[in-house]
Amino acid sequence: MAHHLKYARQVAAEVRHVRSEVAGFLLSIELWLMVLAAASMVAGFWLAFMGDWRCLQAFGFALGYPVLRVVLHLRRLLAWPFF
Repeated sequence: MAHHLKYARQVAAEVRHVRSEVAGFLLSIELWLMVLAAASMVAGFWLAFMGDWRCLQAFGFALGYPVLRVVLHLRRLLAWPFF
């Protein structure tokens, strides 16, 4: 995908095009659940490193995410396939 953009208008048009193409994915609940689960896992590791018992809660959410995702797919709130 080698685009040679010379002018600011071309760059702006390309940015608008890409943004409109990915808008559905960026607004999906799946993306934000994945981001939340990743942040929870990082927080869990950090809290475990600090010796805080709340790391169990963060790990519980991060490990509960796949179960929640399967339930949402079975209830047809999310579309198959996963990716």
